[in-house]
Amino acid sequence: MNGSRLFRISSRHRIVVPGLLFWLCLSLLPWAAVAGREPGVKHSGCDSRLVVSEFGTGRVIVELPVEAGESFVIRYIHSVDHTPIFEQFRLDPQQGLVLEKTWFTMFGAGLGHWAGHGRLTQNRDWITISDIDQPLGSFILRIGALSVGHTIIYHDRRIDLSRLAPGVRALVEFRRGEH
Repeated sequence: MNGSRLFRISSRHRIVVPGLLFWLCLSLLPWAAVAGREPGVKHSGCDSRLVVSEFGTGRVIVELPVEAGESFVIRYIHSVDHTPIFEQFRLDPQQGLVLEKTWFTMFGAGLGHWAGHGRLTQNRDWITISDIDQPLGSFILRIGALSVGHTIIYHDRRIDLSRLAPGVRALVEFRRGEH
C-alpha cells in the first residue's frame, strides 16, 4: 500500500492504516506506537530504534525505528504552570541519547538555565536553551497522566506515551542496530 503506515499495538498485533487516515487515527485513537518504515524515508538498514520500556520489567511500551544522528522531541505540559515544554534529543551511536535543546514559554518550577550549559535565547513567545549537548546515554521518565501528554515527536510521527502508559516509570534508550 503506497502511503500506508504500520502501527504496532502490542508485540503481537499490528495494523496498517492508509495514508490519509493516518492523521485521523493519531488524533482519535489512544494508541500511536509506530513500528513501520514509510516509503521514501532514507534508512541505513541498521535497524536502530528508540525504545521506551517499563523500568524494572523491561516490557516494551514503544519501539520506534530511527536513524543514528537524527533527533526526536519529547513534548509535555508542565504540571504546575500548565504550559508546553519541548526537549530535543540526538540519537548518537557512541553516547546514546544526547540532550540538545529545550524550549518553553515561561520559566517555571524546575525550569531554568545553568551557566555553561547551553545558550539561552528568548523571543516574544519562547525561551530556548540550545547547544546543551549533554550526553545522557539513556534516562528514566515517569510518564505523566493524560493531562501531562508526554509525547514523542519524530519526523511526522507523534506517539502519546501518556495514553499508552500513564504513571509508568519508563527507561528511554537508543538501541543501535547491527550493520
